[in-house]
Amino acid sequence: WVNAISRISHGRARRLADSEPRRGALLVKLAANPRPYLAGTLLAMLVARVTAVVLIADVLRARMPAAAVVTIAVMTFVLFQIAEIAPRSWVIQHPDRVMLLAARPVWWLGTALRPLTSALIAVNRLFLLILPGRGIPRGPVASEEEIMAMLEVAESEDVIEEQERQMISSIFEFGDTVVREVMVPRPDMVCVQADADLASVLDTMLAQGFTRVPVIRGDIDDVVGVAHARDVMRRLRSDASAQPRSAADVMREAYFVPESKKVAELLRELQSAKTQMAIVVDEYGGTAGLATMEDLLEEIVGEIADEHDREEVPVQQLSDGSLRVIARLSVDELSELVGEELPDAEWDSVGGLVAGLLGR
Repeated sequence: WVNAISRISHGRARRLADSEPRRGALLVKLAANPRPYLAGTLLAMLVARVTAVVLIADVLRARMPAAAVVTIAVMTFVLFQIAEIAPRSWVIQHPDRVMLLAARPVWWLGTALRPLTSALIAVNRLFLLILPGRGIPRGPVASEEEIMAMLEVAESEDVIEEQERQMISSIFEFGDTVVREVMVPRPDMVCVQADADLASVLDTMLAQGFTRVPVIRGDIDDVVGVAHARDVMRRLRSDASAQPRSAADVMREAYFVPESKKVAELLRELQSAKTQMAIVVDEYGGTAGLATMEDLLEEIVGEIADEHDREEVPVQQLSDGSLRVIARLSVDELSELVGEELPDAEWDSVGGLVAGLLGR
């Protein structure tokens, strides 16, 4: 029961409640506050085990001289098989079924023994105050490192696929990644001037394969908007016979973000603003690069390529065993390739790593 209820989550409880309304409703309550009910069940199990050991020892004491040794051997085997291995195996094989079966007994035990368990928990808190340390830490039951270790074990035992493990790992990394690490850097940005005529803007989009391009006035540090291919084509079609229009006439407002913003926050902001591109600025207000919705999603699902993308090989294995990589390759990716932890505190790309280490 304890193994089953300790595995329950809010989502799983609600799903089981749809198929089994009565017992599922109890599971939903247990998932909301499992601690007192698990404490009551553990207390009942402990009393049952101690009672069984004492009774068997009392029966055997009058019949054989080595009653204590026999009791220890027999009860260790019985409790190990019946109270530990068998229940855990059953929970792993039939988790939903065991959860539904355990819901009502755990609920009643937790409710009936709540006054006693509450008192015991209060005494436990007093012990934690006396003992050295800070007591039970408040935070997640399992750390990120522990979850990653479990994922590796699950992959090695073919419980999940390698791609699934990589995607889950990417989600953890996603929360710690900043925009600077995923943006298209300034030198690779394709921009159009605000006074450029729409025909040349469309030619640039077709040649580069982009549906959105930043609009600048003078230099790249003065981004004044973003031109969308749909707006450009609509204006060209409607004003085909009129005098040429410029990019400034069709551009939309640009969305600016600092390069230190977390990509998870930017993803939510882009969804809320209903836009696909953000201009990334550095601490001095200059343009550092741009980030698109696709750039952010690629951090989770991997490279997204369409029919118009020009594939660039980021890593080449040379005949002498060395690697040739593009300078924009992230330091983290290179670390995985060579199996070494490379410094990345002051730079994100291999180009920054080499320049930083060489000093030139």
